[in-house]
Amino acid sequence: MTQTRAPAAAGAVRWLPGLVLAAAGGLATGGFAAWAYYADFFRPWAHSFGLWIVLVALLGARRAVPEAVARSVCALAAAVVAFYVGKKVMYGIDYPGMPYAVNAHDLVVWLGLALVAGTLFGWVFCHLGRDSRSGSVAAAAAIGLLVADAVRRGWGHVDDAPAMAVLAVVGTALVLAVSVRSVRQLAGVALWVVPLTLLGLVLVSLPDVLEQLLVTGAP
Repeated sequence: MTQTRAPAAAGAVRWLPGLVLAAAGGLATGGFAAWAYYADFFRPWAHSFGLWIVLVALLGARRAVPEAVARSVCALAAAVVAFYVGKKVMYGIDYPGMPYAVNAHDLVVWLGLALVAGTLFGWVFCHLGRDSRSGSVAAAAAIGLLVADAVRRGWGHVDDAPAMAVLAVVGTALVLAVSVRSVRQLAGVALWVVPLTLLGLVLVSLPDVLEQLLVTGAP
């Protein structure tokens, strides 16, 4: 029993710096998105998932599945809290004296979505950086999600397209930098990008549908 507990405790300690980094990344990106919500050029980023797709991709790369999942869930949960609380703070700064409160129900719903998305993304993005088919598919999945997210937001909000294009290009460059190890692998990523972008369009649209059902109660 003692021997079993010792490795588990050692593993938890080994994960701790990564989890702290994940929480810090989530707080930073969530806080930035809260600020962007009231900005001009960057406002579309507050209505997209690109920041967090890049964040969890970088956090999960070349990690074991359990650690990648833990990092992703931690980062996304921290981002949700920072975003909702940060929006309240920014609203108070921009409109002093006006009433504004964090909607606890919305917060709980998005924390639940963070748990689901973090688990899925951690499982997928842990393969990033591996010179294998799974590594190529994981990189293509991250890029496909970024492109799909840019298309989703830019399609209905044409004025948002430039900002979304910048986010997609920068995010794609970061994903390729941590994942591609050879020209052959780059070709493999390119092969998978189109079908995974189509799948990504479905995935990035799901939170909007779930929010409408769970938050607003719309039929």
